[in-house]
Amino acid sequence: MSLLSDALKARFAALDVHTAIHRHKQLSMTDELEHLSRSIRQADGRDTYGKGGAISEFEDQLCELFGKPDGLFLPTGTLAQCAAVKCYSESSGRNEIGLHPTSHLLIHEHMAIEHLWGLKAIEVGNLEDVLTAGDLSQLNPEKTAAIIVETPMREIGGVLPSWDELTEMRAWCDEYGVKMHLDGARLWQAEPYYERSLSDIAALFDSLYISFYKDLGGIFGAALLGTSELIEQARVWARRAGGNPITLYPEVIAARSGLDKYLPQMPRLVDYAKQLAAALDLPDVDIIPEQPQVAMFHLRFRINAETLVQKVTSYAEKTGILVLPLPRAGDTHSCVCEISVGDQACAQLPSFWAEHLEACLHT
Repeated sequence: MSLLSDALKARFAALDVHTAIHRHKQLSMTDELEHLSRSIRQADGRDTYGKGGAISEFEDQLCELFGKPDGLFLPTGTLAQCAAVKCYSESSGRNEIGLHPTSHLLIHEHMAIEHLWGLKAIEVGNLEDVLTAGDLSQLNPEKTAAIIVETPMREIGGVLPSWDELTEMRAWCDEYGVKMHLDGARLWQAEPYYERSLSDIAALFDSLYISFYKDLGGIFGAALLGTSELIEQARVWARRAGGNPITLYPEVIAARSGLDKYLPQMPRLVDYAKQLAAALDLPDVDIIPEQPQVAMFHLRFRINAETLVQKVTSYAEKTGILVLPLPRAGDTHSCVCEISVGDQACAQLPSFWAEHLEACLHT
C-alpha cells in the first residue's frame, strides 16, 4: 500500500524551490552535460566494453585509494554485489549468503540474489539493530559462501558496526573459510567514525562495492574491488547479466569528478549532520540515531505520511524552501524521512532548517 496519494506525489514532484535540505543540488541535464564535457582530460579515451581509456585509469585510482589489487566499474551496485557473491559461491561450492534484514539485496532488488543468481539469502541480525559478530551464529558455516556487511547501514539511519565487531566478523569468516564482502554504498562517509582510512577499512574485507551517484553526485555507476581472480570472474558475470555496455565513459568521468569534489568534504558533511540533528531535535520528532555517526540520519514524525507531505508541499509552494524529502517508510500514525547531508543543506546554518521545519510542521 502506497504511503501517499498519486495526486500528492505529483504535486510534490512539480515543486520548483530555491532551497532544499536533501543531498547535493541536482543540475539540469544541460548544465550537467556541460560540466561533464569540461571534466574530460586530454589523455581520456573511450573504453570498449569496459577496457582501456578513462575507465581503466579510474579503476586503477580506486584500487590505490582502497588498497585492493583489482577493480571493475559497473553500471549498478545491484550487479556488483550479486556478481561478487555468485563468484564466491562458485569457488567454494556453498550456496548461502548471510545478509542483515535491511540489506538492499533483500528489500530493493526483488530478490534477484535468489531468482536471478540462484543463491540462498539467509537473514541474520535484528531488523532495527546494527549487525554484530554474534549474529553470525545464525549461519551454517558449512553452507555459507559469504556474508555481506553494510556500513554505514542506510535503513537504520546510517549506523555503523563498531570496529571491534568488524574485526570479530573477520575472525569468524577466517575460521570458517567464509568471504566477507562490504556493501560500501556510503562508505565515503565512514572515515571520521572509524578514524581510519578507506584502505584500512577495506582491508578487513575480501571485496567491496562503492557507489558514485549517492554521495559523490555522479550520474550513475558503481565499482567492485577485490582480488584479480574475483574481478576476472566478475567481468564474465557482468557480461552474462547484460552489465557490460559498449562504453561507460560518461559515467566514469562523472564519478571521477564527484570523487575529486566531494570526498575531501566528507568530514565537514559528517560534522554538519551532527549539528543539524541537534538543531532538529524538536517536539514530536525523533532523531535516528540520536547522535548521527555519518552524514545522514532519519527523522521520525508522529503523524502519517500523507499529512506530513501535505504540510511540506504547501510550505514549499509558499516559501520556495523544501524542508524534507518524501518519507521512505511509515504507517497510519508515523513516518520516517531520511536526511542525507550534501551541499544543499550546508548552504544554510542548521538553525535555518530548524526554524523552517518547525514553521512547516505548525502550518
